[in-house]
Amino acid sequence: MTDKIPDRLVAPPPLKRPPRVNPLSTEEDVAAVPWFDDEDRAVCLDTLRRSIRLYNAQPTIVVRTAVNDPKGARAKFEYGAELNKLLGNEGMKRHTVQGTVLNLLVVMTLLHTNDECLAPSIIAGNGKAMAGFKPHHYALMNHPESEVWSDEQRLVLRYTRAVLENTMTDALWTEAVKFWGPQTCLRFIHLIGHFWTTGIRNRTLKVPYDLKKG
Repeated sequence: MTDKIPDRLVAPPPLKRPPRVNPLSTEEDVAAVPWFDDEDRAVCLDTLRRSIRLYNAQPTIVVRTAVNDPKGARAKFEYGAELNKLLGNEGMKRHTVQGTVLNLLVVMTLLHTNDECLAPSIIAGNGKAMAGFKPHHYALMNHPESEVWSDEQRLVLRYTRAVLENTMTDALWTEAVKFWGPQTCLRFIHLIGHFWTTGIRNRTLKVPYDLKKG
């Protein structure tokens, strides 16, 4: 069993290529931000420690850059958490498990935004994968007709691309609603939007890939 790490924020090694905003890693970093008031600092620290509470890990660079706007970051993370509940984004269905429907949806969305930080992290996954899924399958995401995909994987690739590129047809929408139901189809759109904004934030801030992930 993995020991729980202390609820203490630890500074990571310095970045060779820092983003456009300073990643906030420690209490000292948060205290030094000139535009924060006391409430901002409290929200920022609580959001940073959220990673320790939920994942038993120090916050990622995605989180550490986002919290330069503490209340905005908290609102976005809370929105994502509610979507995760609605979509059952947990366990072996989680978006960090290679080859799941949510994994393919999120990876395609982040690649669409040209995000260099989170897309490769999600592709690397959490050490788990769907049965039969191999990393090279990601190279075939633009080929939903390939025999490597299940019917549901194939459909989510077509559906996600259609949402991102505004190429949804009546036939595809009907097929998706028949497979998942209208509520899940709408929730997929919400999740695409959630990760789209994450991707463009990372892209705009020039957040680099976390080398600790390999």
